[in-house]
Amino acid sequence: MARGGSNALLSFETIAERMDVTKRTVLDNYRNWDIPIVRVSDRILRVRERDFEAWIDARTE
Repeated sequence: MARGGSNALLSFETIAERMDVTKRTVLDNYRNWDIPIVRVSDRILRVRERDFEAWIDARTE
């Protein structure tokens, strides 16, 4: 189990704000960056907060 964060589902807009990039940047790159997503429906994607924090931690030097 990843440490920190919650099971709250974050929108790509929230992810973009936390990364200080545009939402379009996140949408264009989330696959290449291997951000773990949760598919809520065919058109709605979210990121579990704890997964996002673990993803950031893994890339922090």
